[in-house]
Amino acid sequence: MNGHGNFVCTANQLSFSALRASLAPIMKCSEVRTFLSQLYDRVDPITNVPAADLEYLSANGYVLMTTKDDYAKKANDVARLSQIMTQIDTEKSREQQAQAALQQDVGKEHSFKFHFESEEEQGQLQERIQAETGAIFSAESGLRLMEATVNELIQEKSVVDRMVAYDGGYLTLAGLGTLVFNDLSVRNYRVADQEFPDFIAEIKATYAELRSIADKAASYARWVKPQVPEIEDLDDSENGDSSIGDQGLSLLWSTGIGLAKLQGDTATIGRRFTDALSALRTFDSTLPNKLMAAEIMAALSSQDVQILGATLRNLDEQLRHQGVPKEQSAGVAATIMAGRRFDGTYPIGRFSQFKQLTKSSEAASILAIMNVPVDGLSSKFQQFRSLFTSWGYTTSEDTEISSAFLGIGELNPDEVEEKLKYIIEQLQNYLQYPIVAAAILASIPVFEAHEVLDLMEKAVTLLTGYARTYATGLERSELVAMAVRMIHGVRNEIVKEIDPTAKITGTPVQFAYGPHPLFFGYYPVIIAHGSYHSTFSGMGGFHPAHSHGVGGFAG
Repeated sequence: MNGHGNFVCTANQLSFSALRASLAPIMKCSEVRTFLSQLYDRVDPITNVPAADLEYLSANGYVLMTTKDDYAKKANDVARLSQIMTQIDTEKSREQQAQAALQQDVGKEHSFKFHFESEEEQGQLQERIQAETGAIFSAESGLRLMEATVNELIQEKSVVDRMVAYDGGYLTLAGLGTLVFNDLSVRNYRVADQEFPDFIAEIKATYAELRSIADKAASYARWVKPQVPEIEDLDDSENGDSSIGDQGLSLLWSTGIGLAKLQGDTATIGRRFTDALSALRTFDSTLPNKLMAAEIMAALSSQDVQILGATLRNLDEQLRHQGVPKEQSAGVAATIMAGRRFDGTYPIGRFSQFKQLTKSSEAASILAIMNVPVDGLSSKFQQFRSLFTSWGYTTSEDTEISSAFLGIGELNPDEVEEKLKYIIEQLQNYLQYPIVAAAILASIPVFEAHEVLDLMEKAVTLLTGYARTYATGLERSELVAMAVRMIHGVRNEIVKEIDPTAKITGTPVQFAYGPHPLFFGYYPVIIAHGSYHSTFSGMGGFHPAHSHGVGGFAG
């Protein structure tokens, strides 16, 4: 998006380029999709639309309009394409012959016999070489011009070939129209009755928010790196090699994305994060868990960092006594701290109950901070665990965390099973262990599977552009994992009846997933992203699919 609020379409940027027309159409999204679909499929005849709507679509760059005469001229120009290509082949053959003749004459000039030639013969040879060189240079210039003309005609031919007769003229989809047609097709189940300009405005706002998060994440990642020099050794210490990518760089960007999604002054957030890191230096947990805990502490903006540090130390000790490994305890304790009840207590007792249900301390902490009855939540967790088992998954940290995350969501197993299965299948193309990321995406009830994957892919494309500049070395799998973290919490486009205030930056507790080969390891998943005041009840919402109360973020 440029400075004027318009979309700018580039190879690696999720935005569109179009001038906003003054005329406002009355078409619904379903009508626009039908019209664009007919253009895409080159249906004959095309259903007529009101002139004002067509003008709007043309002025905003969704369709290209041309008169019958202009179409005829373009078609005649394109008809020259084969003739010019034949001419290019002929000229290339002549140039090759001229090059051979030149090389032969240059060889004569450099031969031993040349020195025994008369001055007249030497001069004639040198003049011939000069003339041949000039002719070749001229021929090459002509070829470049003809090749440029061919490229222009090829592009023009692609447009002409897609043109469809309409009301005495011709129409075709523009590049922007193709992108919007894809977005409408993916979201038609949800936005069919919405007005098209509203749909475009919400898409622009969503993409602008994603870009804002990426911009801030890049800054935070650069700022965090010198504060944790030990991150350079993360790959070797945790994985034994660096064959799965730069885990340190991935962790930096994951942390950057988390901080970028916090609302508030970036300098203040940065200071809180720095203070939190300092308070965590003496903890025995791994660096990823310390970064996770520091992010949660930075998110709890209503509480003093030093007080939070003391609270975290106390919770850490209690959890260690309950068998949570020291490598993991800081992250788990921070999660419990994020679930602070409104009476100032923490759900340690609930954690103990859920820890009897699962070996995963992180899964237990996720379940513990939900302010819902233990029995019902336990039953739902076990239903999702059984679902994964029925699909052939061995119980692991991934299945436990996925079951916990789905368990706290709004959807029941029978409501999300097919959607989850499809998302897992798609993510297997990118992630070796896809079920946690799939659980996060599948748990959003306002999105069908195709829509949430489409939004994830757009976030991946956006992050890929940033990675080329700021984070070279990140693998596709790591970009996918970060994209999942980026979009988790988004209330995309027109879902105003759900909760228009619940934007990406406003969801308190988020999950980050780094692809890793360890089961029951010490890599944190749940990460807080800032206080979110839900319009449902005044209690903090847990994730975008959830309207139940959460005890956290009071104070």
